[in-house]
Amino acid sequence: MTQGSAWSARPKPPRTGRLTAEEWARAGLDLLVTEGRGAVKISRLCAHFGVTKGSFYWHFADFDALMAEIARLYFSQEMDAARGLVTMEEMPPEQRLESMSAMLVESRAWEGEAAIREWARADETVAAAVGDLDQRILGVVHDAFVELVFSERDARIRAGVLVYAGIGFVYGRSALPVPSVAEIHDVLALLVRRDA
Repeated sequence: MTQGSAWSARPKPPRTGRLTAEEWARAGLDLLVTEGRGAVKISRLCAHFGVTKGSFYWHFADFDALMAEIARLYFSQEMDAARGLVTMEEMPPEQRLESMSAMLVESRAWEGEAAIREWARADETVAAAVGDLDQRILGVVHDAFVELVFSERDARIRAGVLVYAGIGFVYGRSALPVPSVAEIHDVLALLVRRDA
């Protein structure tokens, strides 16, 4: 997109002084999610904030340092809280599975996932972080099935089905129908049944 894109038309965040590295990273992450990795440019971020490149270089040695900060921000504990992982780990197992599955239809979350996974295809560090996050999510789902008294094997299989479905949804969501909350509930009902 061009300088006149929807992203650049968004209201600028209120400033009370010098920009922080986190503000740069948040704006970069927002641009990454809305327009893709190629759209993240120092000049676009400077125009967004109404500052010179000197302000950028006050915080970052180069563009790669910004991208590293964007990755750190995306995979931080704060983002885990935003994803609801921290809260979900404390929920009863059936509610945990329901909440995690309902996230499938939340477009903003999946736009971010798709952008990060696309970036991971070209960046080994981001790919490793995506893998770590996938393992964490798999663990949360697996533990829910174990708490529902499924065997280790059955919990692993069921957790894999849900996690792989979620990853598949990231890549196929533009070409396939988005499941309704009721359909997601029906899939969960199948997976928690003892004869499934």
